[in-house]
Amino acid sequence: MQATELKPGMRVECQHGVAEIIDIDQTHNTAIIESMADHRRVNINCDDIIDQPQLHTGCDSYY
Repeated sequence: MQATELKPGMRVECQHGVAEIIDIDQTHNTAIIESMADHRRVNINCDDIIDQPQLHTGCDSYY
């Protein structure tokens, strides 16, 4: 994904598992995420983030 597609509070999937976007740096195409499993915050490249629409608020509208 690209930084322009992300917003704080969004839940996504990455190599750390399911995580929440905390902050986005569009200049460097990176994001600070918080892992839902252990609540650690990590700075990762946005290219490593996989969008999972089922994780977003209102996911019941997908079914």
